[in-house]
Amino acid sequence: MTLKPPAERRLPQPQAVLDQVLADGNHPVRRTWLIPVAAAASVAVVAGGLFVASRGGAAELLPDQPPVASTSQTAVTSRTAVAPAEESISLTVGRLKASERAAAAAGCLRQVVPNGIVGDIAHPLRSRGSGKYPTRLTLTVTDARSGLIYGCVGRFIAGQPQFEAAVVGGDPAAAAAHKIRLNPPDRTHPAAPTEGMSQTGHVSLDAKPSFFAMYSWYRVDERVATMRQRILVNGKAGPWYVGDAVDGYVYLETWDKSTVFRKGDKVQVETQVRDKAGKLLDAPADQMGGGGLTPSPGTTRIDVGIVNPDPMAGLPNLARIDWHQRR
Repeated sequence: MTLKPPAERRLPQPQAVLDQVLADGNHPVRRTWLIPVAAAASVAVVAGGLFVASRGGAAELLPDQPPVASTSQTAVTSRTAVAPAEESISLTVGRLKASERAAAAAGCLRQVVPNGIVGDIAHPLRSRGSGKYPTRLTLTVTDARSGLIYGCVGRFIAGQPQFEAAVVGGDPAAAAAHKIRLNPPDRTHPAAPTEGMSQTGHVSLDAKPSFFAMYSWYRVDERVATMRQRILVNGKAGPWYVGDAVDGYVYLETWDKSTVFRKGDKVQVETQVRDKAGKLLDAPADQMGGGGLTPSPGTTRIDVGIVNPDPMAGLPNLARIDWHQRR
């Protein structure tokens, strides 16, 4: 079934929202929904998807910690040539302190739900990020007023919260009122996609490398230890970015900053789910419009896109990625 992006959510201060998104990572980036479907589908720039806001409010400044070095494994040399092991980069840098969790939850929630009340806080991690700043704060916060759970990603800049948030769980009835379907994991879906899935809005067809990134929240069950994702362009694989399962959620952020894109380039995004022993479990599926999940595509989800010029973008040299899902 073809997925449709959720109805546009109108945010206060839309210009401030746009300015903040375009400023992230010093790249002309817009957030859009990644909608891989069985048939070809163009990814268009959509207002909505992830809530993005920059409404201020006093909060403590959370200092960055130096990111841990990426992990790269190399195969053992023997008489027989052995291919190098795939590069793997952990997204988790550390856990947030109690004061950091409280400040981040309050700052994030008041941006998207000004009259919200902070309830439970979970998934309190400091994570490696793809944008201007080396680390980001990731956590989930329950709005005690509505019962919705928001996945928050961001940081404090000059003491002001700068977070993106999307509904990732909570009260199904409250979610339905916002035209949001909540699909929990089940026996054949250990990792279920949520509303918190997006990508950078475009790539450029010029002589400079483009910034392309994916951002995803998943609900997971107790079988899941980690999830990982990587980007391949014309068959050339980037590193696996690995997100830890904490408190029933995984946040994945995957990016490519080195590719000079050309018309017709083939972009693949591979996503896998692993247990504590490193065994591959069923890969994530799609949400269906009426609720529920499509069958899992096996142990590796592969989304395939083709780079095409985008004359509707309004700026020269901009292109879109037309996505297909290969099962």
